Amino acid sequence: MAKQAGRLCVIKKNTTTIGGGRTVGMTVNGSPINVEDQGDSGFATYLADIMTGQSIELTIEGYEEDQVLRDLSLGAASGKFIDDLTFEYPNGDEISGDFVMTTYSETGAYEDGQTFNATFGSDGSWTYTPSA
Repeated sequence: MAKQAGRLCVIKKNTTTIGGGRTVGMTVNGSPINVEDQGDSGFATYLADIMTGQSIELTIEGYEEDQVLRDLSLGAASGKFIDDLTFEYPNGDEISGDFVMTTYSETGAYEDGQTFNATFGSDGSWTYTPSA
């Protein structure tokens, strides 16, 4: 894969970029199932091709622009469940699905703009679509 400019990675709701993101990230989580027993001489042994607890976290950090994420974070719990969220890479790869906003924070430094950080955890399965 060729090098890509990080500034071109975006998180979108439907087709609209969320907030004034400066840094975005993606973390994949999951655990294999350990079936180690006395016959394995103390070495971990996993069920082949099976993962449990699979999830993806999307993070975004940037400058507060329109208070959409703040309003979602301070509103009813149902507003934190967001369908059709997409993490888009510069080469056209996409990860999309339903997510829930799990954390939100803001900082207002004396000589800087108002910044925010938000984390979205996958709610169910997601779709990875490589670029054509």
